[in-house]
Amino acid sequence: MLLALGLVAAACSGGGDDEAASETVCPTNLVIQTDWWPEIEHIGTYQLIGPNGTSDPETFRYSGPIQEQYKVGGIETVEIRAGGDAISFSPVTSVMYEDSDITLGYVNTSDAAKDAGTNAVIGVAKTLDINPQMVMWNPGRYDISEPADMAASGARFLYFDGSTYVDFIVSSGFMTEDQLDPSYAGAPDQFIESNGGLIQQGFATNEIYKYENEIEWNNGAPADVEFFLIHDLGFEDYPAMYTVRADRLEELTPCLELLVPKLAQAWVDFYADPGPIADALISLNAEYNTYWELSTGINDKAYEMFTDGIMANSPDGTYCSMDEARVNGLIDILKPTFDNRGIQYPDDLSAATVVDNSFCAGAPGLS
Repeated sequence: MLLALGLVAAACSGGGDDEAASETVCPTNLVIQTDWWPEIEHIGTYQLIGPNGTSDPETFRYSGPIQEQYKVGGIETVEIRAGGDAISFSPVTSVMYEDSDITLGYVNTSDAAKDAGTNAVIGVAKTLDINPQMVMWNPGRYDISEPADMAASGARFLYFDGSTYVDFIVSSGFMTEDQLDPSYAGAPDQFIESNGGLIQQGFATNEIYKYENEIEWNNGAPADVEFFLIHDLGFEDYPAMYTVRADRLEELTPCLELLVPKLAQAWVDFYADPGPIADALISLNAEYNTYWELSTGINDKAYEMFTDGIMANSPDGTYCSMDEARVNGLIDILKPTFDNRGIQYPDDLSAATVVDNSFCAGAPGLS
């Protein structure tokens, strides 16, 4: 059973709110490009529309009127676009620069830093506080109790090509170059075919439950898996920040000043009453009819992990801003990787290059 938790109250409504809602400084149709199929890790964004939106299984888009409590800046409707396979695994930063209809895009802090010299984006609010990105394995086959044991196992590591955290894992001695296999595409087929004979990336808030309860990978049955969060390995990335193109930041500032606190409010509202929109995402994935599926069990387990720390307030007490010291620490880790890969980045690359917390003023927090 999903638990209803308290929340910090939003600002009192009144004439000022009415004026903010009617002032047209935002796109009438707010387009948000996500980085994967609909999942509970994205749920605060879907909360903007709520459970009564319309799905398009041809374009993998969910749209509808913005809920009244989030309406600001002249926004009337919201369109949420699936990512991953739905955009041929194109980087969200590239898609944002190709399609100016997109106002907000989901981009990890590490990817915002990586693309700062090409398709620069600025993070204006977080979605989750802790990245649920993980590496997982079959404990019946591999005796892994600390990160260096992954290297000692010699197991093949299946991951998405281009993942920046992989360089960190190798440079930290947690795996070797010989173990790397960048052919992962998001489906469980290789884990099943190998009977759990590899280490695989995934999202702890989704795939732990799936592999332990739904996916028949261990001699025709689900079985326990174990995992490390990459955050706990020392790679403290913010997943799926709400970002805007850097070259549109000034243009969008009047909108962001009104919208960003509402984005945070949507996450706080989901946290307090998760059931309706969580159930809607199960149906939405069924309508999209891909390999990606949700269930009540997955959502309940994810929510449990959210309340255990995946969702947490920022140092300023909001559920919005990114900790700049944490971002700078991540960038210090990333720069040698970028140098080794020949990735061009600004000489002054820092937290100030990739995040702007100014729009989080007045945003609510979890209680």
